[in-house]
Amino acid sequence: MRDPALGDVLKLWLYAAASVLLGTWISPLFFNAGKALAEVSAAKQTNGPLEWLAGRCRMAEFPQFFEMAILVCAMILFFPFIEWLRGGRSAETGKVGSLRLPDGARKLTRGQRLQANPRGIPQAVTGFLGVSILFSLLGVALILAGIFEWKNPADSMFWIFIRVFCVSLVLALVQEILFRGIAMGIFLRAMRPVAALGLSTVLFAMAHLLHPTAGLGVPDPEAPGVGFELLRKILGQFSEPRFVFGTFAPLLALGGVLAYSRWRTASLWMPVGLHAGWIFVNGMLASVTVAAGHQNSMLWLLAGNSLHQGLVALAGILIAGALVIRLTIPADAPESPA
Repeated sequence: MRDPALGDVLKLWLYAAASVLLGTWISPLFFNAGKALAEVSAAKQTNGPLEWLAGRCRMAEFPQFFEMAILVCAMILFFPFIEWLRGGRSAETGKVGSLRLPDGARKLTRGQRLQANPRGIPQAVTGFLGVSILFSLLGVALILAGIFEWKNPADSMFWIFIRVFCVSLVLALVQEILFRGIAMGIFLRAMRPVAALGLSTVLFAMAHLLHPTAGLGVPDPEAPGVGFELLRKILGQFSEPRFVFGTFAPLLALGGVLAYSRWRTASLWMPVGLHAGWIFVNGMLASVTVAAGHQNSMLWLLAGNSLHQGLVALAGILIAGALVIRLTIPADAPESPA
């Protein structure tokens, strides 16, 4: 008899693949619609929200529409995916559309359910502050070394701080629910913890690679199938050692630290805090600094174009991983992931 938990793993990967392929296919439609909205808005007066959206579409290039198309497709397919996981059965509470795993999977004794964590808020705050302070120090060091340079932001520092802080909290919460709450929960029910942590890490890193790096584009964004051309270029970067060690390795390390903190605490509080701190510092640094023109030099491998690329970022993430081990109490942690 087929293990229902392994079936859930297959469904998860099929959902991810369907979101990427469908978004890639319709990305030229998103581009044309966005640019049409920008032209209409420039020709006549529109309301505030529509004007704001038109302005964003006017400034965006095809890779941004590509990323948005995949995100929208993932959102549209999400609830059918949850119902597919449940196999058409009612949840234990009888609620329709609740974010519960399948009844069969919930009856399995293996795996690790998310638990109430009385130390959750202190862990989240400590994780946020720890990562924020650590990467702020790294950012200052890179500025003093001349790798990053100050720029004059358009807004005041106060509003930049508020905006980046709010965005970091929302993004961290949403991503942790999806990657460590739902996806990693499915993996933990189907396989040994070390394999579940590994797959969760790879899924997280691959998903973030769908955000095209600077300089990656297409010659004709209106051509049919151009989304697949950009996807091919994204995947083709794996043939470049600089990309593997400077971009993919830090993402793998970050996904591993977040997955390990979820497993070690059996909750999402600490990974949300760590992830929010990571997004916050990168957002603040991107708002007030710019890379000092080392795109084609060996300095790129050291620091990249931002604090989420390069060997400095990788080292910082590994230090954050050590922080996770230090902050969690071994007596309350699960046994070794083997």
